[in-house]
Amino acid sequence: MRRSRSTQSLSYPIRLPDLLQADALRLLDVSRQVINAAVVALWDRLDEFGERETKYAYKQVTAMIDSSDPHGDRQWRCEAEQAGRILRGQAERKKQFAFILPLLEAGMIQPQTEKKPAGKNRKAIKAALASLREENSDGGSAVELQSLIEQACNFYLKNGCFPATYEEMQPVPVLKVGILPYAGDDGGEHGQAYRFRIDLKGRCCYFAFRAPDQAGQWNPTWTEPVTQLSLPDPVLEHLQAGESLAPTLREKALPDGTRYAVLDFIVEVPVSPLPDPQQVRRILGWDWGVRTLVTATVVDLSGNRLSPPLFLDTGGFDGRQAHTRRHIDGLKKKVAKLEARRDQFPVGDPKREPSQRKLVVLRQEIAQCWRKYEARNNDLAHLAANILILLATVWGAELIAGESLKSLKSEGRGRGVKGRWVHWRNNSQIRGALWRTLRYKCHLSGLRLVWQHPRGTTHTCPKCVTPVKGHHLSGEQSPTSSGNGSMPNVSLTPEREVKDQSITPKEGERWFQQTGVSLRAISTW
Repeated sequence: MRRSRSTQSLSYPIRLPDLLQADALRLLDVSRQVINAAVVALWDRLDEFGERETKYAYKQVTAMIDSSDPHGDRQWRCEAEQAGRILRGQAERKKQFAFILPLLEAGMIQPQTEKKPAGKNRKAIKAALASLREENSDGGSAVELQSLIEQACNFYLKNGCFPATYEEMQPVPVLKVGILPYAGDDGGEHGQAYRFRIDLKGRCCYFAFRAPDQAGQWNPTWTEPVTQLSLPDPVLEHLQAGESLAPTLREKALPDGTRYAVLDFIVEVPVSPLPDPQQVRRILGWDWGVRTLVTATVVDLSGNRLSPPLFLDTGGFDGRQAHTRRHIDGLKKKVAKLEARRDQFPVGDPKREPSQRKLVVLRQEIAQCWRKYEARNNDLAHLAANILILLATVWGAELIAGESLKSLKSEGRGRGVKGRWVHWRNNSQIRGALWRTLRYKCHLSGLRLVWQHPRGTTHTCPKCVTPVKGHHLSGEQSPTSSGNGSMPNVSLTPEREVKDQSITPKEGERWFQQTGVSLRAISTW
């Protein structure tokens, strides 16, 4: 969690040694039960968590209730910290629900027909969101509002009416996997729930914690011996200029049922100061694509293009991801067939064993493929964000402007399997991951980041900064051409001719589209 605009918290997960896995998982199981019990007990008092009287959430929780399973004051404070964070997040979400409650209407539901089941009317949902969307917002609230509207629509499809209150729609949010932040303890040196010490010269840290034994009894001493964990190079680099915060013990559960514990090492680092808004002279604008994930260029406040159009083509990456996704689908079909074959025999029959052994292997392979798939998506988000920041640094841009498409979906069936997969990948993964990554990287680099609503940016004329309605003729020069090179003059006629033959028509069209984002940022800056 960010303390102030001058710092940024970064976390790095470190897997605990196998020797500590059993103790850590037992600790997380017990803590999860206590945290869930606290959330259930305080769910009726959710409104009280809408106002933050203190920075630490555990102080608010411990003032209301005691632990359902006492095993140490500091241990309870750490568990109460996580419960308070959950309730604070739900309280903020309840405030957003108050905005969408007057907009809920039957028109958001498409009635059932002979050919289609009942579903959500996305056009009506978009129209409702448009009235709530703020012009200068970063899109985060729009995503939350859309999520709430769709959740309310799902409630309608299940119950036949919209919810009257947030608690009626939202089940009690209990943890399914364990997580224990040590922010409620007294620090690594004097803590009573954990001990933590960093050795920069030895490039490692020492970690110990209290946990119940196999009989459920809490040991009065720490885990022995004190565990030495090697620190990766990025953590050591950030520790030179930053400050270590209380770590978080967390459980990771794989689809095949495998569980293991990791320690989130958190470092708070200083960030570069943001430039004065009056000193911004250059803007890097970028736009989304399908074949090319990102298209970017740099313009000044007068609209002059200062850099050629730059494209991030992810065709090869998309092919590998699509191949992995098809492989996962094939494995799921094999799992379904084996489960049907296994279920032909009663429980306890030895004829179930061959199918059961094969199912374990297939589920492990599916989990491995999903880990690879997720890692690739994260790498792509970091790569795209790093490229945008690098381009902004090279061309001296103080501000990055891009379309906020997090609340939009690529609709339609696409052209074949590839088109449908690209739409699903854009909607569910890439846009949100790149948005989150670019936001914190810009904060670290001291670059301003603004988001533009997509309406009107794709067809904004770079000559007069007005919506395009075919009012410029092909071949007409635009005053946005700079002395660094002629701007590709894109025609608005159906042929989309491009006078600058060094840029293909498709590239010129993509430059034209993303220039609308840059000029929208100029007009609103």
